[in-house]
Amino acid sequence: MNVNHTRSKTLGWLGALAAASLLASGQAQAGAYGLAVNELNNFRITTSAGALSLAGANRNASDSAFFQGGAAVNPRAVNTGPAANADVLQVCSGGGCNGLPQNHYAPSPSSTLEFARGDAHAFGNMLTAAGSTVSAVAEAQRNTVGAATATAGDTLTGSVNLTLSSAGFITFSFMGRRDLRTSVTTMGDKSNVSIMDIFNISCNTASPAGCLSHANADGVIFQFAPDGDANNGSDVNGNHGVGSLDPFSLNMTAGTNDPATGRTFTNGFAMFSLTSNFALPAGSYTLNFSKSTRTDIVVIDPAVVPAPATLLLLGTGLAGLAFARRRPRQ
Repeated sequence: MNVNHTRSKTLGWLGALAAASLLASGQAQAGAYGLAVNELNNFRITTSAGALSLAGANRNASDSAFFQGGAAVNPRAVNTGPAANADVLQVCSGGGCNGLPQNHYAPSPSSTLEFARGDAHAFGNMLTAAGSTVSAVAEAQRNTVGAATATAGDTLTGSVNLTLSSAGFITFSFMGRRDLRTSVTTMGDKSNVSIMDIFNISCNTASPAGCLSHANADGVIFQFAPDGDANNGSDVNGNHGVGSLDPFSLNMTAGTNDPATGRTFTNGFAMFSLTSNFALPAGSYTLNFSKSTRTDIVVIDPAVVPAPATLLLLGTGLAGLAFARRRPRQ
């Protein structure tokens, strides 16, 4: 038997195995995707008695996007009154921006081009029977090494004066939809998305006497944070026995760095509402409303951080080579 020939074949086979493992580590397909959509329809605030009015309000819509290696995009924002159309133009960075439509609150038409985009839109008067609509999206797709971030948001803040003509219970109500998606194709790549909505009424210097006795340390007298938890996000004063009765959570974070565990949370529009369990005295208050969406993704170099299976294959090949070289000749 030709021992040297057998040994040579063994070395050749093990060498090829090691080379294949190195090649596999360098050719792994990298990629990450993230989508965060937050839409509210027929958003209204009502009172059980008397009249409710809103004055001096500013509605701010803003969005931003960052794509490593892409063209710089400055954040855009618009500021309008409570009844005007606040439609901020989409921002997008990266080679895949061409052809992406404005006000597109869904996965982009292309799943292969690289980009980071953010868009926000608000229209309608929140104090009418039809209510207002607010939408925001943050989306990013990356197939080569680098980072991408997209944010979009709409807020109703500033000098917002909410006045009640007589004491009454306050109700927030709206139809809400959310769509969160995260996925990666290579172990170690990262995709994280989040959405958040918070509504509250706080005391101000013109509020009736005793307002602060119902408020928390920040002066918030009533808050609604729809997170799906019946024991959280209800009004500040006292125990709200039935909670917010949310059909699902609108305040969510999802993420993954494992190709086998993509995260998806989607739904159609569902009703959200919460009524205070105490009557707010007649007078002036400050209304605050904020919403946000965010997507962050990072793609790493697969040649620098190979997948565990590739590391195992490489280690096996190298160990075999070492073993074959140490065998004594017969």
